[in-house]
Amino acid sequence: MRIPLEGDVAAKIEAKLAKFSRGWEKLQLDALRRATSFKVLVLCEMLGGRTKAAEAAELSDNTLDNYRHGIKDPTYATLGLMAEKAGIASRYLGGDWSFEDDGIRIDLFDQAAATRVPLPPGLMDTPSRPYIHGYDEIRPSSAAAAAVIEDYWARLGLDPDTVTTLLAEGDSMVPTIADQSPVFVDTGDRDLADGGIYALRIEKRLVIRRIQRLVGGGLQLLADNNASYPPQEIGEALSADLHVIGRVRSAAFAC
Repeated sequence: MRIPLEGDVAAKIEAKLAKFSRGWEKLQLDALRRATSFKVLVLCEMLGGRTKAAEAAELSDNTLDNYRHGIKDPTYATLGLMAEKAGIASRYLGGDWSFEDDGIRIDLFDQAAATRVPLPPGLMDTPSRPYIHGYDEIRPSSAAAAAVIEDYWARLGLDPDTVTTLLAEGDSMVPTIADQSPVFVDTGDRDLADGGIYALRIEKRLVIRRIQRLVGGGLQLLADNNASYPPQEIGEALSADLHVIGRVRSAAFAC
């Protein structure tokens, strides 16, 4: 998809990009934070500059500057509001944005193809709310959001008081759970069911694995990325000492 830029907006974006990219390099921003800062920069100019953009997004000028510089992290809701005011559907925020030929090119991840992959046992559902990992808080940001989340847990038959949120680390559960995706864990369910996905603590290290019970006792801990992570077998004696945090009931989609 390509969004043409009207008037002198393209020239302003090009000038701002030259200015801010030097700061991004100095701060050694990771690719995701740099991409998010670039989106804020583009939306800011599409909304008429810093002052008008800050008013549209209900932010202070300094806060918007911190977002453009990559010093602070905008939430998805903030980016969504700016995109809406700029006439861009919020679903495009998860795409890869680039500036070319006096326009903005947006390449989207093929979510439709991803949803055709059947969810394995243990991953009950996926919240519809997208998540820019590293930039949103993984707790609800308002009473209304909290009510939606609690209704979601209720539909899964969960007690909201037993649900905790963790960040997945590494690619061991790809494609089921992406690196740095929020995972929602039912700490009230620690009975290891065959095929279920659990958050475990092994020698002070948090891991997320699928469980397979072995004939005669013991367990196998299985990574969905089994090409890079071989099964880990735990004998019956050691499995009794395994610290189970809870069962993973859902994972948010990180974009």
